[in-house]
Amino acid sequence: MKRSTLIFLVFSIIVVTGLIWFGMYASREVLTAFGTMNSRLETHSTSVAKDNDSLLTLIKDEEHILKAKEVDTLVDNFKKYLESIKEEMLGIKNPTDYEKMDQANNMFFTENGFSEKGKEFLNKINQFREEILKSVDDTDIKTTISEKISTNDVIDRSGKKHNWLIYNFKDFPLVASITKLTQMQSDVSSIESDIYKEYLRKQK
Repeated sequence: MKRSTLIFLVFSIIVVTGLIWFGMYASREVLTAFGTMNSRLETHSTSVAKDNDSLLTLIKDEEHILKAKEVDTLVDNFKKYLESIKEEMLGIKNPTDYEKMDQANNMFFTENGFSEKGKEFLNKINQFREEILKSVDDTDIKTTISEKISTNDVIDRSGKKHNWLIYNFKDFPLVASITKLTQMQSDVSSIESDIYKEYLRKQK
């Protein structure tokens, strides 16, 4: 083998090995970043939920306390549903071992479209949004709910339209899907807080 060919082969091996190492390292960093975000969102959601319990005790007006209790039940049930989805996605995996959550979990999809679980997931989100909207009069809060609890098609930066479920969950690493579900739980807690504060402002 010519010396120049040998040098080229050695150089190629070094480059390929370096790229593989960098890819693995970068991947681990991304997975860990998602995991950190998920942990912070969980902490935020728990904190807001505790504050919401306190806000609920301050609502004394009979009309609004009944609405607030309905909101509390709706939010609690929806967040528990999202948690059940996360648990099903995780299976026996350690929920804090983010670096092992690199594989996609496509439980919402089949080869031909959406799975029954995917259809159920969309229905649950849409049902929750429509029910919670009935408890709100404030236009800004209604807008927030419609935007954050939406399953409408997503328009990307290039103007291309994408199905919401596919855009957010198809072929994403497990840790990314878990984080998105936690984000939904956090958003719902924040919406609940906004609703209670609206009731308190209107309280006689």
